[in-house]
Parts: sequence; C-alpha cells; structure tokens
Amino acid sequence: MKQHYFLLKAFCTIILGFLLGSCFPSTSATFPYREDFSAGNGDLTFVNGSQTNKWMHGSAVGNPPNAIYISNTNGNTNAYNVTGSSIVHTYRDIAIPAGTGNTIFSFDWRAGGESTKDYLRVWLAPSTFTPAAGTSITAGAGRVRVGNDFNMQTAWQTYINANLDLNTFAGADMRLIFEWVNNNNGGTQPPASVDNISLGKCFFPTSLQVSAITPTTAILSWAAPAAPPADGYEYYITTTNTPPNSGTTPTGTTSILTANLSQLIPNTTYYWWVRSACSTTDKSIWVSGGNFSTPTCDITTPVITVSNVTHNSATLRWPRTNKVDNYQVRYRPVGTLNWTTTNAPVALPPLTMNTFNLTNLLSATLYEVEVAAVCNGTTGTFSHDEFVTKCDPTPPVVTISSITSTSALITWSPLAASATYVMRWREVGTIPWNQENLPAPPANTFTLSNLEVNKTYEVQIANQCIGGTLNPYSNPKVFTTERECQTPPSGLTIIQLLPTWAEITWDPFPGATYILRYRKVGIPSWTEIPTPVNNLILNNLTELTKYEMQVANICNGTAGNFTPMYYFTTPTVGYCQMISESSVGEHISKITVKPNGKPVMENSSGASNYTNYTGVPSTIIELIQGSVDNEIIIDKKWTGNTQNEGVAVWIDFNRNGDFDIDEKILISSPNSTSPISGKFNVPANASVSMTDNKYIVMRVAMERDGVPVSCTKFKNGEVEDYKVIISKKAAPNLLDQNNDITIYPNPVHTVLHVKNISSKANYKLYSLSGQLLESGIILHNKIDVSKLVNSVYVIYIDDNGETIEKKFIKE
Repeated sequence: MKQHYFLLKAFCTIILGFLLGSCFPSTSATFPYREDFSAGNGDLTFVNGSQTNKWMHGSAVGNPPNAIYISNTNGNTNAYNVTGSSIVHTYRDIAIPAGTGNTIFSFDWRAGGESTKDYLRVWLAPSTFTPAAGTSITAGAGRVRVGNDFNMQTAWQTYINANLDLNTFAGADMRLIFEWVNNNNGGTQPPASVDNISLGKCFFPTSLQVSAITPTTAILSWAAPAAPPADGYEYYITTTNTPPNSGTTPTGTTSILTANLSQLIPNTTYYWWVRSACSTTDKSIWVSGGNFSTPTCDITTPVITVSNVTHNSATLRWPRTNKVDNYQVRYRPVGTLNWTTTNAPVALPPLTMNTFNLTNLLSATLYEVEVAAVCNGTTGTFSHDEFVTKCDPTPPVVTISSITSTSALITWSPLAASATYVMRWREVGTIPWNQENLPAPPANTFTLSNLEVNKTYEVQIANQCIGGTLNPYSNPKVFTTERECQTPPSGLTIIQLLPTWAEITWDPFPGATYILRYRKVGIPSWTEIPTPVNNLILNNLTELTKYEMQVANICNGTAGNFTPMYYFTTPTVGYCQMISESSVGEHISKITVKPNGKPVMENSSGASNYTNYTGVPSTIIELIQGSVDNEIIIDKKWTGNTQNEGVAVWIDFNRNGDFDIDEKILISSPNSTSPISGKFNVPANASVSMTDNKYIVMRVAMERDGVPVSCTKFKNGEVEDYKVIISKKAAPNLLDQNNDITIYPNPVHTVLHVKNISSKANYKLYSLSGQLLESGIILHNKIDVSKLVNSVYVIYIDDNGETIEKKFIKE
C-alpha cells in the first residue's frame, strides 16, 4: 500500500505538478506553526516540475524517520544528481494573526552541496506569490530571505532565529518557502533535508546543563530569556538517542528552570530534551541537552573530620564523591540509646568536601557521630567519631542585693557546666576595670566590698570553659551604694531659671531636712535658707548675674557636708516669637517715634516677615519715666492692591518679658489709611535702663484684615522689634534740698540714714556694674549696709513716685 502511495505521489508530482503546482492543495496553517512530518508531508506544496532533483517526503538513510528532502530517486534516497541542474520549491501558507511582531523561527536541516552553487534557501512571501520550478526566487515585492545559504553541512544542524519580524505579514497569509538550487557540475552529497519546522512566539530554553549527577539522581537546568511560560517547561528523558517530536509525551513538567531527576539507573547513559510550553497549542521546539551518564555505586566508609565545635554545634567534613546518592548521618550523647538520624546530600562541584552541621547539641557533652554512604537503596558501613561540646558561653543573669554604703552582694545564675566565672567592676564613668576571680561552682555569690559611699558602680560577669578562653561578659548591672547623712546630697540642679528667680531641686535623704546657701560670685557672705523639703525657689535674683550655691543634709540638727559649688547665671529678659508668613503684598515702610523730651527716632525699611532692630544703634528709642504725650507714627506700604491693615504696638514697660494688655500703646482696626499715629504715656514706675544691656522692647505688628495678637503667627503683614531705653526725670536743683530726699553719712560704715521720706518709701541697692544687690522698704529711715564689702554703690529710692538716685561709699 505504501509503495502504491509513493508511486501515485511521484506520478502526480511529475505529471501534474508542472501544470498545477501541487497535487495536495490545502488551507493555510494556523499560528503558531509546528511541523515534524510525523503524520505526512504536513500539507506542504511541492513545486518540482520536470526538474531532475525534487522535494520529497519520507524516510531516507541519514535522516529522521520522517522529513522532507531532495531526492533524484523519487524519495528512496536523500541524494541528488550533481550534473542535473535543478531549482525546486516547497511551501506552506500560514495565517499570521493581526498585531504579530517578533517571532521565533527554527528548523533542523542538513545539506552538503557546493558553496555558492548548490544550496538551500528559506523565503517569506505573500501568499499571492507562487514559485516556479526552474526559476530562482529573488528579493522584493514583499519577499524576504531568512538567513544565509544553508549548505556545506553533512551533519544535522538546527537553525534558530529568535527575532524574526513578521509585522509586514500580520493579519494576512504568509507563504513559508524552502528553495533548493543546484548547478550541473560538482557537489557534495547529501542535498537538503528539513525537519521540525517551528514558527511561534514561545521562546525556547537555552544553556542546557546537567549537574549533581549521582548513580540515581541528577539535576537538569536551563536558561530562559523571559518569565516562565504559562504552562511551564516540559522535559523528556530516554536511554535511546531518539529525539521527541511535537506529539511526544514529556517525562515531566516544571515551572522553574530546573528539574530534579531521581530513580535513575547507575552506570547508564541518558539523553534529554526540554521545551517551553506557553499554552497547549503554543510550545517551543524540543531543545537537546545532549547526554549524561550516571556513575557506578561506591559506598566506601567516609573518613570524617569534626571541627568548629561550639557549645551547641559542630561541623562534619569528608571528601566528596559522585558515586553515592546521599549520606546518612546519625549522632547521640555517649551512653544514650537513641540516635538522631538525618540524610545529607552530596556536595556539588566545585566543592571538594561534603559539609554537614550538627545543631541544637547539649553543652559540655561527649557525643558520638557516624556517617555512611547510601547508593541505589544500599547503605554502607558507618564511620565512628567522638567529640565534646564546649560549655555554654551565654552570660549569666546578674543581680545585686544587700547594698550598703560600702558593699554589695553579687549573685549570678544559671551556672554553666564545665565552666568557671570571672567578674569585673568599676565606678561608672571611669575607664579601668577591676578584675575578680569568683568562687568555683556551685558557689554563685560574691560580696563586693571597700566601695565608696553614694557612688554608682557597674558589674559584669563572664564564664570560661575549662581549657578555653573567656566568653562574652554579661550586660552591665548598675547599682549605687547607700548614702550617709553627712554625704552631700546628689542631684543638685536647676529645673527652671528666669532673670530674677530660680527653681532648685536635689535628691532627698530619708529623715533629713536641708540647708541651701547661695551668693553672687565674688561676695564673701552667704544667704542661707533652711527647708524641710528637697526643693525651693530663690527669689529676688539679679538679671545677668553669676551665682554659686551649695546644699547639705541636716540630720538630728547636725548639718552634713555641703555639695560641691554649683554655678549658674541668671538670663536676661526674653520675648516670644511673632512673625507673618508673607510680606510680599504689604509691609511697614517707616516707624517714627517722637518722645517728649528726647530725640525723634525714624526708621524706614523694606519688606520682611520679621525684623529685629534692637541691635541697630540708629533705631534706639529714648523715653522718660512718667512722660506724657509721646507720639508714634506708622507708615504702611503696598505692592499691588491696597489692603486693609490692622496695627498693634506694645512696649514692655515693666520689663517682665511679656507684652501685657495694659502695655499696648496703640491699636488700629484694619483700614487702608497711611500713615496712622497715636500718643502714649510712660508709666511713672516704668523700668529704668540702668545699663545698656537692660533695655526693654517695643513691638510693632501690622496684619492684613485683622488686629495682630501678641505672640502669634499670621498670614500677611510684618513684625518689627525696637530697643527702648527709659531714663528717669531730670533731678531738681541740687542747691534746694531742704525738703528733698537725702542720705547720710557718706562715706558710711554700718547704717545709712535717709531723710525726708515717708514710711512707705522703698529702695534698691546696685553695684557700679548695675547688679541689683538688695531691695526692700526703708524702716525707721535706716538701711543696714554693714555686710557690704568696701566699695562705691548706687542707691535708688522711690517714695510714692518721688525718686532719687545717689552714690555712696561703704568703708
């Protein structure tokens, strides 16, 4: 029957092929396209005409069981008449989907032929183009040549084009053409043969490798240019070198780039292939991984080396061989019955040693370990080795108890077997450690003595394995020895410091009261304040003055030792922050102050969100205490549209750092008037600037569509601060002092007398540097100055608004 088929096929090809082009017309193949010719000629059209050498389908010596090839014997052989010139074609129409771009094209081939004379060529053409026997195809009119001439290869080859662009054929039928050309002289057998044609988008695996080969296992691996295909990868293994075709059932599938083979037969050669499976209808060609051979079994007892022994682990090492499948490892404490058994894989090249880590071991324990080779289900003879784990290096938990003023009891636990313990201690903040060798276990306490009173110490303890080095220390354990009443209190500190007062605190001592003493630095005498509690407030301090203070415990009426000197300096007056977010649209362009009895101050300025002019000498404002009808003028300026601006001005007359409500000297509701002005009075008790750095501040704020509120941030406008110096009224005629306030004697030794004052008169006493030394009400027209050091002083007396300022000498 098969012979009749070939006779009929040859007859049709010879008689009708020339007239009709083919005896087997067919519809277009679908994309992706695969053809291995296992079920016939794959509906390819043969265009042989009357040429001597023709395309045929079938089996021929040197070819796979099914292929297409050139033959001059009607398919009986894959051979050609080298003197009979021929040009023949075979083609298949393939429907290329719309939107198709780059594709993957491959086929297997071989062709001897003759360089540039006898060759195989591959073409892509529109389905409207029909090749003619005896006529060579040329490029153009949509015809595209794929690759170079395929010849000069008598062994089977695989051609792969991973970027074949089919964009010009997308949405139409494309004709895939194989063309054979030979001249009439010379040539090498065989002519062209083609098999396993593949055209699709499913990429194919590359870089196929085999590793970790044992007598019964191996690992197949490959590379891929993209993420895993939807249906993963299929691999095929056989002991015969027969390639799979598109319909071959795979040995296995995997979604990763490796496949672990098991149950192989020792001393056997295997052949393998792999392909990508993008879908059930789109799979790549089978790619050959070549072959590999499993070794024979060798279950010789391994020679084990035990190393890296710790308190809970050890490392086993032995030479690598690929003649076993795996190893069985078992271990146990010597003297126990039950083994812990596990399997160890064979090390992979380039490693030359197998390594296995034993973990979760008991510390300070003698272990026995055995290893045997396993191959094809047979376990060899076990090795035997013993080793001892080290002591547990974990630092103990340290506790401190029974703390006295000079000693403490140190306790540590738990205790590690086969270990001794070492302690180190020191006062916190010092560098060198003191080392102590602790008593041997089971003892776990030590009394640390000869400590200092009310000192903070830190302690650390570590163990040392017998015959080993010192293990890590524990975290520091900190404790403080008890205080004694005569010991100065600890923790003396200031928790709040303002220009004229300070809040002081220190650590309490049980059952004690306290005495705190303070003074200005440079003054010999102390001000002492007894207190039942461990905190107090010092009042009537002098701004920008350096003080020193000490505190002591009082127990049973006896004062202990004072603390070391604690120094602090009172700050100057500070003011809250106030600023606008933007001054682009409007700003204060000029401030004018016309004091009563003092020079006029004018300051023109550009836009800024906030400006501090207190350090600019030309902007200093001078005012007189108790003066009236002082005037301030504020000019506004806009960029672009005129806006309604509110204005507020404060002067901190009492110099307390706050802009109080009664210190607002001008307020203007939002309007577009410029300039605006107002008059103000200076209080009779306004703070007088005794020194240049003890000034007060005037704050001017302008806000769009609102009246500025002190110490706030607003959206549009400007804020400016100015330095204000207030002086006292001019002194009356010094020649007329019958009813004026006077002081005597001058110089004075103990008591300074004051004349012409009422019972409500008060005074303030300053050094020449401006520091306030004392203040109070003048009792019985006398002031005791006996405690002052010999120097020159300034006294300021205020009697119901009548004031004087005089100097006197203390002798």
